Amino acid sequence: MSEYILRAVAHANGTPCPVSGQYLSGFDDSKFDGIGLARWTRERAVAKRFATHAAAFAFWQQQSDARPLRSDGRPNRPLTAYTVEILEIKA
Repeated sequence: MSEYILRAVAHANGTPCPVSGQYLSGFDDSKFDGIGLARWTRERAVAKRFATHAAAFAFWQQQSDARPLRSDGRPNRPLTAYTVEILEIKA
């Protein structure tokens, strides 16, 4: 059986970011008026786990409940500010 985790690669615009290479350990989309607060870790063991690749992808794509739309009217998906890779962890 496998689980899946998210690892930051860069900012979505391709620029390096301070959390590149780190694993997502948590995310609260209601923080900072819908901008969200992502928690990252260097420790793979404490990364947030997902049962399927699709669940990990859906979590990354989630729309903020606190502020569902951006100022341009498009969906506000705070985690997509990061380019991530979804890694399979074999149990």
